[in-house]
Amino acid sequence: LKRRQVPTLAELARQDQEDNKQAPKAFRDYEPGYLHIDIKYLPQMPDETQRRYLFVAIDRATRWVYLEVRSSQSAKDAEGFFHRVIDKAPFKVQKVLTDNGKCFTDRFTSGGERKPTGSHLFDKACAQHHVEHRLIRP
Repeated sequence: LKRRQVPTLAELARQDQEDNKQAPKAFRDYEPGYLHIDIKYLPQMPDETQRRYLFVAIDRATRWVYLEVRSSQSAKDAEGFFHRVIDKAPFKVQKVLTDNGKCFTDRFTSGGERKPTGSHLFDKACAQHHVEHRLIRP
């Protein structure tokens, strides 16, 4: 306590916590055109007969948002949503970040593949529009 010039153990613990805190990292600046695309499950309301899904695209730089409510989350629905995002976006989409869901990638197929093949509908749509498709870490 004398060496650290603190009166109590509680004060020593507080100083240690402050020393261990790192300065928050600043966010990188991004150009418009880096989209995050995801699907959220919507709760089934009492008057509905089936589940619905919210498709969302958010731009990192501008926070521009495009969303649709769909009745399924198939790869065909994800592909169609992506084409509509490209049509509606007020900028050129350059990169897309998605999760590893079956509607976005064939990365984790029953064959045990760990890399996407590029033949998935969503990958083909990205290639058609010259957009880089990135996947989150599993």
